[in-house]
Amino acid sequence: MTFKKYIALSVSALLLMGCSGVGTGIDTPQESLPLVLEPTLSGSRIVTRAVGGAFETDDELLCYVRHVIDDNGDYNNVHAKLVTVINGQPTGPLYWDDFSNSATAATDLRTAGHGLHTFYGYCYNGGTPSTALIQGTGVLGWTTSADQRSASTLKANDLLWSPSQTMVTYNHARNAHGTLTVPYSHAMSKFTIVLVAGDGFVASDLTSATVTLSGMNLTGTFTATTGDVAASGTTTVKMYAGASSTTAQSLPCRSYEAVSVPKVALTSGNLLADAINVGGNDYRILLTDDIISAWSSGIATGKSMSGVNYKLTVVLNKQEITLIATLADWTDVSASGTGLINFSADVKTIDKNNAAAITTGNSFSLWMTKNLSSVGSIATTSEFDGTKFVNTPVIYWPNGSDSYYFRALAQKTDLKALDAVATNAVSQGTDLLWGTTSAHVGTEENGTTTHNYAAGAAINPRTGDVPLTFSHVMSNVVINLETSSDASAVDLTGAKVSLTNLYNDGTVDIATGEVTEGSTKAARPVDEVTDFDNLIMVPQTLADDARLIVELADGTTYSLKLNECVDGSSDPVSEWESGQRYTYTISVKKEQIKFRALINDWVANTGSGNATLDWD
Repeated sequence: MTFKKYIALSVSALLLMGCSGVGTGIDTPQESLPLVLEPTLSGSRIVTRAVGGAFETDDELLCYVRHVIDDNGDYNNVHAKLVTVINGQPTGPLYWDDFSNSATAATDLRTAGHGLHTFYGYCYNGGTPSTALIQGTGVLGWTTSADQRSASTLKANDLLWSPSQTMVTYNHARNAHGTLTVPYSHAMSKFTIVLVAGDGFVASDLTSATVTLSGMNLTGTFTATTGDVAASGTTTVKMYAGASSTTAQSLPCRSYEAVSVPKVALTSGNLLADAINVGGNDYRILLTDDIISAWSSGIATGKSMSGVNYKLTVVLNKQEITLIATLADWTDVSASGTGLINFSADVKTIDKNNAAAITTGNSFSLWMTKNLSSVGSIATTSEFDGTKFVNTPVIYWPNGSDSYYFRALAQKTDLKALDAVATNAVSQGTDLLWGTTSAHVGTEENGTTTHNYAAGAAINPRTGDVPLTFSHVMSNVVINLETSSDASAVDLTGAKVSLTNLYNDGTVDIATGEVTEGSTKAARPVDEVTDFDNLIMVPQTLADDARLIVELADGTTYSLKLNECVDGSSDPVSEWESGQRYTYTISVKKEQIKFRALINDWVANTGSGNATLDWD
């Protein structure tokens, strides 16, 4: 995950026009001089301020003006007034003499050293204090709204304030009356989270996404005069979603904003926000040491500050699906992945068994589906690169909730234990392998919570591996010829064997691994006795016309019905099943033929290893 530091408080000043002066041009003690207020805005906001960083025309700026006796802050409380400025103008005429008492010289504004200052200022941005303003102290209550998903609600939460300003001494001169400057800044803390659509996502995945901040302060008591805030309670806050755009790297992104009462606890490991329904995925965004370090200049005693925008750029990646595969005489190799999806049952490790090593270049085709009645097309081809299986194309868990079935196909060759195939066709002589999810026990990251999965079951999204076990789709047939050692013996030199009236092709059901025979039957020549071992045959029912024919070099021919051969329990072998090895031992004599059949399983070993996820 990439985090970008952004704490910006740019300053711009906007001169707001005051009332026009009155008089004859000759300064007299009776002349009322206009008082000019110059509000300025400190800070830069996307939504809460109009274009150019200026105040909006309907903003109500509250300025509490006091008659100050000296620079120590002593003042005459009688001569104080809360002034409202809208669109650069006070709501009523405003003069210096409004804060004078000419009948009492000791308190008159014109007394040497006296002047005016703004004790504090507020701009509610259309919001309402939760505890009414106390004019004499400048204290009010402000509550963070839990839902700031609209621009107007976000604006109404963004309280502005101005602290006490330096006194402006009264100078009773027509052109030197002075100006009271009132600098406003953000009283609240702001959080901006930029979601970037990374691996596995497209721009439209951000359309329905929502982001909710956690642990925001609920209520604050604000004292504008000193810039102090006392916070209490916490709440979650739904953030305002801005327009979608792109990053400098041309990745789709979208910005989310919200404000909170300051002094939000910013501690590494705490949950900052939840990103919900990003292309069907939910994410948890946790504070890390790196984030805290990047924000350090805007953090005081581990808490957020007024006027600071805490910006975080989060690159979201779908959890890549990692696979492990097992087969007799193989090993499975655990692979680590990187993912950010918040899975409800996140399996990190899997109990399996190891076998022999797998070699570089082994591969298989993978199907991924929520519905076994419609498995669709191949999702990816997975190839072993010497340390792990690599998927081409990369596949991801589409979301954090839907479980999926995984099925795979490959063929076993002289050079590879697994060689990916592109179709579900089966044919005589091809050792096709069908893979399904292994029965396994998954353990979550806490090391104690486990989940039991049956073989072939749908697998929940996880950051751990998907275990696959491969088994033989075809049947394996072995034929041994023998004869007696007495006068009934025959010469087996040059003997030939063939199998007749058998299905040579068919299809395998990707969902179940079951084989359906083709539509036509044909003979299967076996030839010399040295080729009688490991005949790869299509699983099928052995009809009455299915025969094993032995032809000796002298032309003598023996014919046997395959479905009359019996196993070690004297039961007829009437069917060849997937994954089974059938060994036929044929005793050929001059007078008679004796035969028997033995069934040996192709052993399908399960795999082993542990997979761990390293989080960024």
